Amino acid sequence: MDNIRIVSSPRALRAYTADLRARGIGAIALDLEADQGSYRYRYSISIFQCFDGRDAVVIDVLALGSELDDLIELLEAPDIAKVMFSAKNDLFISQNVLDCGISPIFDIAVAQKMLGLRVNLSDHLGIDKTKKDGFQRANWLLRPISRELLAYAAGDVALLLGLEADLRARLTERRLLDRYLETCAALPGTDYRIDQYRQYENKFPGWERLGPGQRELARLIWIFRELVGEHYDCPVGYIISTKVLPELLGSSPDGLAERLEDALNLGRRAEKRIGGAFVRETLEKARAAIAEGARAPAK
Repeated sequence: MDNIRIVSSPRALRAYTADLRARGIGAIALDLEADQGSYRYRYSISIFQCFDGRDAVVIDVLALGSELDDLIELLEAPDIAKVMFSAKNDLFISQNVLDCGISPIFDIAVAQKMLGLRVNLSDHLGIDKTKKDGFQRANWLLRPISRELLAYAAGDVALLLGLEADLRARLTERRLLDRYLETCAALPGTDYRIDQYRQYENKFPGWERLGPGQRELARLIWIFRELVGEHYDCPVGYIISTKVLPELLGSSPDGLAERLEDALNLGRRAEKRIGGAFVRETLEKARAAIAEGARAPAK
């Protein structure tokens, strides 16, 4: 797709939304590109890519900075439906980054599943799945965004409107349309917000097999790692590998700080060694966070 319009200011975004309404556009194809802890500690949305049947538009979320009201208004506009593919992860990201939802949604993956089809988009885009996965793993936080990535982003939504219309016709023939519409209408109602400080129950290896004392230590280690990640704005997997965490449960209370310091300096990408004073101070912050209810700041 050659002509891709970049929207990088609140004013331009307001004009885009107004133009959609002036042209009577009731649905746009929508997707996003984000970082889920691969390059930075906090989740980040880089762009939303849109296609309205005529124009390909990339909304540069990083360029908008903190002025996100117009973006949220578009994402939640009841008069502009969003045709998406497998929207659950996009809802997860938008809720945790923007503290907003996306609605209304028509999800192509839902339609494919109801029709007994392979849940797949790559075949329709004419792009190898491995190559598509590579684009998705790219560092979308870098600026300027390369022409190749922009072309991929625009192409990723270019066919969604036509594909959804075709699937909708097939759903109608099989008397599944009402069920499809009901399922899609329910998607935005799911709360996907998470608190990273409290993810140990889901993500600490072997949590369900730990005794009460080990669970208390695991919780402390988990929150400690989150605090270090926040401090360095670094993905926590680079701070201490998740697979190493159970090995730290054998630490005595007096030896925990030293074990953590060793683990940090094995995993940290930075050349500068993390000192014991920082480790002890961060451990105390982790203990204080637990005492206060262990709620993480908004991602």
